[in-house]
Amino acid sequence: MNLLLGFPQLLTRLAERHRLPTPTRTPTAMQLDDDLLFGDEMPADARALLDEAERTVAEVRRKSEQTVGGVRDIAEREIAAIRLRLSAEEAAVQLEASRELSPLLRDLFAQLKSLQANYAGTGMLDEALAIRARLRTLRADLFGVKADPGSMSDFSSTDVGKSYLFELVGTNEGNIWGTDAYTGDSRVAVAAVHSGTLRVGERGLVRVTIVDGSERVFDGSERHGIRSMDYGNYSVAFQTERV
Repeated sequence: MNLLLGFPQLLTRLAERHRLPTPTRTPTAMQLDDDLLFGDEMPADARALLDEAERTVAEVRRKSEQTVGGVRDIAEREIAAIRLRLSAEEAAVQLEASRELSPLLRDLFAQLKSLQANYAGTGMLDEALAIRARLRTLRADLFGVKADPGSMSDFSSTDVGKSYLFELVGTNEGNIWGTDAYTGDSRVAVAAVHSGTLRVGERGLVRVTIVDGSERVFDGSERHGIRSMDYGNYSVAFQTERV
């Protein structure tokens, strides 16, 4: 019985006597590669290879970006030229249509003005005022007539070639630069008098055409009692014409 009770302790002592030592971890080939790649001690020849590869990649990217930039610039110039050509052709068509309608416009307004005067002369003021209001509505709706814009400063180079109809009253108050073609910041009603399109105090329909002023030199002159001033290049200019 005592022998059986001591058997477990015997087994424990035998196991401890023959227990194998815990194996130590030895570096593997993969671990050695990791140490070479990520350690602080990069060999000079390996670092030189990596540096050269990085320089090559950077140069290739720089050249590709430069090429893409050049292609983009060419495309943007071509698009801008197409838009300008489209605007010019559209403006030419509109101008031709406007000129074709001009006789009808003048005849219609002459007849309506005559009727307006007749009604006013016979004391029928309400009828005369109604005709006057209708004339103004027709100008705006049918022919796109706009009120005096002051100057053409709100227009840009994208409007070159386009024409607009304005109802103006000629005046000699305000500044203008140029002769026949005027800088965009010139007062349109003064330019209309200077160009001979209107007289001072005269009301009339004036066609104003946007022209390129970037390569013009605006020479001043004395015309119709108005002195215009000199100016250099100006991006947007305009010309006036009586409708």
